[in-house]
Formats: sequence, C-alpha cells, structure tokens
Amino acid sequence: MERTHLPETGAGSKDGSGAGDNDQPYVFGRRPRAIAPWPFTERQYARLLVLRGRCLEAQLTERDARAA
Repeated sequence: MERTHLPETGAGSKDGSGAGDNDQPYVFGRRPRAIAPWPFTERQYARLLVLRGRCLEAQLTERDARAA
C-alpha cells in the first residue's frame, strides 16, 4: 500500500487541514505556591518543602564530601 501525501498548505499545519494543531504545550493547572498550595493542603505543602530542602542539603553534603 502506498503512502498518501498530504497537501502543503503553507500555514504550518501538520495534517494539511489545520484542525487540531496546537502551537503551545499543554500545561495542567498552576504550580503550588504558599498562598495557593492546591492540590495539597498547607500542611502537606510545607512538609514537601521541608523534604525538598533536606534532599538538597543531603546532595550538597555528599558532593562536598566527595570533593574533599
């Protein structure tokens, strides 16, 4: 079976008709912040920030130990 070639429209369309082409990547919601931590509760968000800080500190400590 031969491949069907789509017509060139010059509009930058991927399928030739322009329908369904998205120029921007899809972004789901917003990033959590202290003022609006959704989908987490404020307590969960605070614990995640503490955990992130501890993980980053452990990485830096490990890196410094290897460098010494």
